[in-house]
Amino acid sequence: MSVTISIPDDIATVLGGSTEEREVRIKEALALELYREGKISLRKMGELAGVGGDYWAADAFRSLHGVPLNYSVEDVESDSRVAETFIR
Repeated sequence: MSVTISIPDDIATVLGGSTEEREVRIKEALALELYREGKISLRKMGELAGVGGDYWAADAFRSLHGVPLNYSVEDVESDSRVAETFIR
């Protein structure tokens, strides 16, 4: 799918010198924001951002941009319950 948006020239310049560079920066920003909002998974974020669907590559990209990991208290509790089954 392709989306066309209009932005002021001074903002376009900040995004990059070429159309390709701007497209990459916009995809990265969109991917990070959708992940931050909890709308897409870490792997989907990596795919959209262009770093691939590998968990570790996506996590490194997320971390590089200062976006917190989406890992709730419920996730911790669930992981703890699962881990306990292996310890017993």
